[in-house]
Amino acid sequence: MKLLKYITAIFFMACSTKKQQEAPSNLENMIVNEKKVFFKWPKDGSTVASPVFIDMGIEGMIVEPAGVVKDGYGHHHILINQSYWPEGQVIPTSDSTLHYGLGQTDASIELDPGKYLLSLQFADGVHVSYGESMSHSIEINVE
Repeated sequence: MKLLKYITAIFFMACSTKKQQEAPSNLENMIVNEKKVFFKWPKDGSTVASPVFIDMGIEGMIVEPAGVVKDGYGHHHILINQSYWPEGQVIPTSDSTLHYGLGQTDASIELDPGKYLLSLQFADGVHVSYGESMSHSIEINVE
Protein backbone atom coordinates (compact mmCIF):
# COMPACT_ATOMS: atom_id res chain seq x y z
CA MET A 1 0.00 0.00 0.00
CA LYS A 2 2.87 2.36 0.82
CA LEU A 3 4.40 1.62 -2.57
CA LEU A 4 1.16 2.56 -4.34
CA LYS A 5 0.98 5.88 -2.44
CA TYR A 6 4.64 6.57 -3.27
CA ILE A 7 4.12 5.85 -7.02
CA THR A 8 0.95 7.99 -7.05
CA ALA A 9 2.79 10.89 -5.39
CA ILE A 10 5.65 10.69 -7.92
CA PHE A 11 3.15 10.60 -10.79
CA PHE A 12 1.34 13.74 -9.59
CA MET A 13 4.63 15.56 -8.95
CA ALA A 14 5.81 14.73 -12.48
CA CYS A 15 2.56 15.99 -14.00
CA SER A 16 2.71 19.17 -11.92
CA THR A 17 6.32 19.86 -12.92
CA LYS A 18 5.51 19.32 -16.60
CA LYS A 19 2.65 21.87 -16.43
CA GLN A 20 4.93 24.39 -14.73
CA GLN A 21 7.52 23.94 -17.49
CA GLU A 22 4.89 24.41 -20.22
CA ALA A 23 3.39 27.55 -18.69
CA PRO A 24 6.25 29.96 -19.51
CA SER A 25 6.36 28.93 -23.17
CA ASN A 26 2.60 29.46 -23.52
CA LEU A 27 2.99 32.87 -21.87
CA GLU A 28 5.87 33.73 -24.22
CA ASN A 29 3.72 32.80 -27.23
CA MET A 30 0.92 35.07 -26.01
CA ILE A 31 3.34 37.97 -25.51
CA VAL A 32 5.04 37.51 -28.90
CA ASN A 33 1.68 37.33 -30.67
CA GLU A 34 0.42 40.59 -29.16
CA LYS A 35 0.70 43.36 -31.75
CA LYS A 36 0.74 46.98 -30.68
CA VAL A 37 2.33 50.36 -31.26
CA PHE A 38 3.11 52.85 -28.52
CA PHE A 39 4.91 56.08 -27.77
CA LYS A 40 8.10 55.52 -25.80
CA TRP A 41 8.31 59.32 -25.60
CA PRO A 42 6.55 61.64 -24.99
CA LYS A 43 4.27 60.15 -22.39
CA ASP A 44 0.55 60.89 -22.32
CA GLY A 45 -0.08 64.27 -20.66
CA SER A 46 3.49 65.55 -21.11
CA THR A 47 4.33 69.21 -21.57
CA VAL A 48 7.11 69.53 -24.15
CA ALA A 49 8.97 72.09 -26.23
CA SER A 50 9.07 72.25 -30.01
CA PRO A 51 10.57 70.56 -31.90
CA VAL A 52 8.91 67.60 -30.18
CA PHE A 53 11.07 64.49 -30.00
CA ILE A 54 9.03 61.34 -30.69
CA ASP A 55 10.28 57.83 -29.89
CA MET A 56 8.06 55.19 -31.51
CA GLY A 57 7.69 51.63 -30.25
CA ILE A 58 6.18 48.45 -31.63
CA GLU A 59 5.64 44.89 -30.48
CA GLY A 60 4.67 41.84 -32.50
CA MET A 61 5.56 43.32 -35.90
CA ILE A 62 8.73 44.44 -37.66
CA VAL A 63 9.54 47.94 -38.89
CA GLU A 64 10.98 48.17 -42.41
CA PRO A 65 11.06 50.80 -45.16
CA ALA A 66 8.00 51.29 -47.36
CA GLY A 67 7.82 49.64 -50.75
CA VAL A 68 7.06 45.94 -50.30
CA VAL A 69 3.99 44.50 -48.61
CA LYS A 70 4.89 41.61 -46.30
CA ASP A 71 2.75 40.08 -43.58
CA GLY A 72 3.89 41.27 -40.16
CA TYR A 73 5.92 44.22 -41.51
CA GLY A 74 5.29 47.93 -41.98
CA HIS A 75 6.28 51.40 -40.90
CA HIS A 76 5.12 54.22 -38.63
CA HIS A 77 2.97 57.28 -39.28
CA ILE A 78 2.15 60.09 -36.87
CA LEU A 79 -1.34 61.55 -37.08
CA ILE A 80 -1.82 65.02 -35.62
CA ASN A 81 -5.21 65.67 -34.00
CA GLN A 82 -6.60 62.40 -35.36
CA SER A 83 -7.13 59.20 -33.38
CA TYR A 84 -6.42 56.53 -36.06
CA TRP A 85 -6.59 55.88 -39.79
CA PRO A 86 -9.28 53.38 -40.93
CA GLU A 87 -8.05 49.87 -41.61
CA GLY A 88 -7.44 49.11 -45.28
CA GLN A 89 -7.19 52.76 -46.35
CA VAL A 90 -4.03 54.39 -47.68
CA ILE A 91 -2.66 57.12 -45.41
CA PRO A 92 -2.05 60.21 -47.55
CA THR A 93 0.85 62.58 -46.97
CA SER A 94 -0.24 65.89 -45.45
CA ASP A 95 0.64 68.36 -42.69
CA SER A 96 -1.33 66.19 -40.24
CA THR A 97 -0.33 62.71 -41.51
CA LEU A 98 3.43 62.28 -41.26
CA HIS A 99 5.11 59.28 -42.93
CA TYR A 100 8.21 57.48 -41.71
CA GLY A 101 8.60 55.26 -44.76
CA LEU A 102 12.35 54.87 -44.39
CA GLY A 103 11.72 52.72 -41.33
CA GLN A 104 12.43 55.45 -38.77
CA THR A 105 11.56 54.76 -35.16
CA ASP A 106 12.12 58.31 -33.89
CA ALA A 107 11.52 61.81 -35.19
CA SER A 108 11.41 65.48 -34.25
CA ILE A 109 8.39 67.46 -35.33
CA GLU A 110 7.74 71.19 -35.21
CA LEU A 111 4.46 72.08 -33.51
CA ASP A 112 3.08 75.48 -32.55
CA PRO A 113 2.25 76.00 -28.86
CA GLY A 114 -0.98 74.34 -27.80
CA LYS A 115 -2.65 71.05 -26.94
CA TYR A 116 -2.41 68.16 -29.39
CA LEU A 117 -3.68 64.63 -29.86
CA LEU A 118 -0.86 62.60 -31.40
CA SER A 119 -1.53 59.14 -32.76
CA LEU A 120 0.99 56.57 -33.83
CA GLN A 121 -0.41 54.55 -36.74
CA PHE A 122 1.25 51.48 -38.24
CA ALA A 123 0.72 50.69 -41.93
CA ASP A 124 2.04 48.23 -44.49
CA GLY A 125 4.67 48.78 -47.19
CA VAL A 126 2.32 50.83 -49.39
CA HIS A 127 0.90 52.93 -46.52
CA VAL A 128 -2.31 50.91 -46.09
CA SER A 129 -3.37 51.33 -42.47
CA TYR A 130 -3.62 48.39 -40.09
CA GLY A 131 -6.42 50.35 -38.44
CA GLU A 132 -7.40 51.14 -34.89
CA SER A 133 -5.84 47.99 -33.42
CA MET A 134 -2.39 49.17 -34.56
CA SER A 135 -2.71 52.76 -33.36
CA HIS A 136 -2.04 54.48 -30.08
CA SER A 137 -2.92 58.04 -29.04
CA ILE A 138 -1.57 60.46 -26.47
CA GLU A 139 -2.33 64.07 -25.57
CA ILE A 140 0.51 66.51 -25.14
CA ASN A 141 0.90 70.21 -24.46
CA VAL A 142 3.49 72.12 -26.48
CA GLU A 143 4.86 75.27 -24.77
